Order: sequence, then structure tokens, then C-alpha cells
Amino acid sequence: MSFFGDLLGAVASAVQTVIDVAGDIASTAIRVIRTEYQRLKDQYREIDVSERKEARHRQLIDVNDEILEFEKKLRRDGKLCDQDQLHLSELRAKRLELRSRIDAAKEFEVASDISNHDDLYGIKDIDPVSPNELTRLGGQMVMGKTCSKCQKPMAIRWPTNTLNPTLEDLFWSCTGFFQKLPNGAPLCKYTENLSNPDMKLFGHIQRPGMEVSSDKLNNIVQRPETSEYVKQKLNHAINEISDDYLCPVHHERMALKTKRNANGLLDLYYLRCLRCEQMVKIKSATQLDAILESYNGKGLFS
Repeated sequence: MSFFGDLLGAVASAVQTVIDVAGDIASTAIRVIRTEYQRLKDQYREIDVSERKEARHRQLIDVNDEILEFEKKLRRDGKLCDQDQLHLSELRAKRLELRSRIDAAKEFEVASDISNHDDLYGIKDIDPVSPNELTRLGGQMVMGKTCSKCQKPMAIRWPTNTLNPTLEDLFWSCTGFFQKLPNGAPLCKYTENLSNPDMKLFGHIQRPGMEVSSDKLNNIVQRPETSEYVKQKLNHAINEISDDYLCPVHHERMALKTKRNANGLLDLYYLRCLRCEQMVKIKSATQLDAILESYNGKGLFS
């Protein structure tokens, strides 16, 4: 069911934020997406896509459980017999297949939103000083953007100590960086700069607050009254999983957590894989906006 990449060479975020149409005009993109969505909707009319996606997530957990047992056996014995090694390879391939099917279902949901709310979508230029639409995606696996070296999903990153990143600070990083080889080295360290098409994006053009500079947004959310508002909105979501943040190793949904002895709101929240140590720090106002929308359906200023 995946079609954004085939039709538009597109990058669609998990939270329906950004689709790169590589210079195509918004009206054409919407028309093509609507047409293809309707075709797939008719083709799969007997299938509940949301239910199917949940089934894939459950299968993924079962597959990871099996992989974990083989990996424990490998660490204990130092090797696997040929049959076990073959089974482990098959399980890892199955995990990738399930991730692809989950992504396809999410793309279908994005297409549905665009088809039903096309008045909310349009072309938007990224501000090079405050690239809020891109930093908002920090920590998310972006559908359709894969590493040219190993084909794993890529994510938008910037230096950890950069509080207000500009466009020059952002880069694409392979999520294989978070997977380790037996010697502890990253499985893949490939990165690439953002391309020209990444600077002109098709997505939500009426998302409040994104026109404000990143430093002002960060100052606003750290005000006592705003911090308290955010905490109240997210209290119910602590330990709850999110469709929008997947573990780069296991591809399972990550859960919202809070940090003890946090140094302010932008040091308080993070997402963590329930199976391993992988985490995503929420270190900007734009990421908080995405988290609020993910768990409550509305962002900071909605």
C-alpha cells in the first residue's frame, strides 16, 4: 500500500507533518495523493487498516521475543548451529518486513488525512534560521528516507549541545548508528546533508507557532505558566506508547518517560524503548509540540 515514494519521491513523517514533493506544486500533489488513496481504499475496502497495523505491531513484539532468545543463546554459547543461525536470519528479515508494512499503513493514514483535509496542506519554505518544521521531527523515523549504505531508516538530527539549531546544524543520520557491532562500534555511521528539496516542503501550513523563532519558542515553553500547562496535558501520557516514535533497533513503539531531577521542561521528557536502552530526548519546543499532538491531538498553540 506504500505509494508516496513511488509517486512523489516523497518523505512523509509519521505524524503527518512533512511530505517533500521535490518542487511539485501543492495542488498537483494533493490531486495525485487523493486519486491514489481512493484507488487503494477501494482495493482494500474489506480491510481495517488501523486494525491491521495493530496486528503487525503485535507480530513485531513476538518476533523480537524470538530474536532475543537466539541472541541470548549466542552470547551464552558463543555460536549458533546452522539451523538456529538460519532461523535468526529469517526472523530479522521478518522484522524488517513488518516494519515496512507498518510504515505502509501509516502512509495510508497520512494520505487519508490529506484527502479529507486538503485545505490544511500546502507548500512552505523552511526558515534557515529557525527550521521548526524539521526540528519538530527530531527523534522520529521518517518514512521513505533510507540510508544509501544499508537501507535502514534515517532520522533528522543535530548536535546535542545546540539549543537553537539552524538549517546548517541539521543532517540526516542513519538509525543504524544506534545499533552496535560485537566490538561496540555503530553498525552504520552514514550521514548526509539536507538537500535542496528538503528546504521546500508540502505539509500542514496552518500549524500555530511554527512561524515564531526557535529561541522564542524555547523561552515561551520554559515560562512557569507554560511549563505547568504542558505538564498537565502530558500527565496522563506518562508510560504510554506513541505511534510516532519507534525504536531504531527493534522498531517497537517507544513510551513517554520523565527524568528525575530535570533541569527545566526541556530536560524533563524523553521517549524510551520498552525493550532496550534506546531513547529520544525532547530538547526543543518544537519537539514538545509534536509530543503534545501525538498524545493529545493538539500541539502547543492549538
